Amino acid sequence: MSVTRDELIAALEEYYRSCGLRPERAPDGTVRARGFGGVTWIGLPVSAADLDDAAFEARLVDLAGERMPTGEPCPLELLPSPDCAERLYAILERVRLGEHGNVQLYAAA
Repeated sequence: MSVTRDELIAALEEYYRSCGLRPERAPDGTVRARGFGGVTWIGLPVSAADLDDAAFEARLVDLAGERMPTGEPCPLELLPSPDCAERLYAILERVRLGEHGNVQLYAAA
């Protein structure tokens, strides 16, 4: 089952709103939300087309390495379309982001 990028973005925005945050769409295609203490959450909608992009793995590594002004890594929350979740998990393992505490993979509804 495929979910559109707009549906994934809307789900991320709703999730952040439900946490009391104000989400903003960033020019890089992420949804960002600033919270208490300056924590910045980065939500990334992921489609099958993203996984076919040769630059996607490097993009994941770059996003996982983004830091808040305090120096801690920003939490990176990935919301894949259900049709590509398994492939995304395999990519996270290959680039060793599955071990990072700031990277979370969520299932799309």
